[in-house]
Amino acid sequence: MTTAGRYAVLFKAFAIDDFVMRRLDRVVEASPSGDTYLMVDETRGGAGPISFDRIIRYRESDLTGLGFAPIAQGSLFWYNADYPLYYFQHLHPGYETIVMVEYDAVPNMNLDDMVRVCRAQAIDLIGHSIPKTSQTYWWSSTMLRFYRPDQIRPYQICAAVFSARAIRHLAAVRMRHGAGYDLPSAGQWPIGEAFIGTELAIAGFRLRELSSFGTLTGYDWWPPIHESELPYYAGQAFVHPVLSGRRYMKSLFKSGIRSGMIAGTRFVRRTVIRLLRRLAGRPVQAHRAIG
Repeated sequence: MTTAGRYAVLFKAFAIDDFVMRRLDRVVEASPSGDTYLMVDETRGGAGPISFDRIIRYRESDLTGLGFAPIAQGSLFWYNADYPLYYFQHLHPGYETIVMVEYDAVPNMNLDDMVRVCRAQAIDLIGHSIPKTSQTYWWSSTMLRFYRPDQIRPYQICAAVFSARAIRHLAAVRMRHGAGYDLPSAGQWPIGEAFIGTELAIAGFRLRELSSFGTLTGYDWWPPIHESELPYYAGQAFVHPVLSGRRYMKSLFKSGIRSGMIAGTRFVRRTVIRLLRRLAGRPVQAHRAIG
């Protein structure tokens, strides 16, 4: 298959259900000139039949079989969020631009536009930098075997764009780090979200902020945004994390009952407002900042 002029979109999922397929449909709609691939992690069991053209079923053993270190605090692909990039490039080396989108990240913009800018300006990474210093960033300690504290540049990469040369560089460094890592635990193995930005910045690659493409006030780690709330975020470039059902409830209360109840009142309030607007025949309003 020729990939000239096209780009790849990696939609990463860990299970398949109606919610995930709805989110996949949105990513396909947002990338009319891209080739979207559903990358489903089957390490802990097969995903079963899936109605989609481009599917990559992979396991942790596929990456370790290529020589990448099986080191992580928790799930290998959660901790090393960059690993799927390397496996995709191994399978499809012809793409020069790769967009990576987690199943709970929702694009409200045309990804073609972002890729066009990336290519025109020779950008190697578009991502959302995490506004933490090395003293306050929670994963800084994992970086110190290979990097100085002042070099650490963590990025939230649930939605990000990469050049092929950046991915090749990152893969080579991961291989080199893995070959020399001789500690009994993963405590000093760089977590993916910090490794990517740190290594690319040090190596002189060109980085650009995701926020330069639009508002991101609905783009964070927590609290979760219920899928039904998406109309309120129509003015955002990306929204994350968007969940529903059990996933939403589990995420909502992961930091405790009190914080979950406080965050949950927002969803209840907006559900009531949305219902009242429908009864009154008024449209749901999109907000730039969500309180």
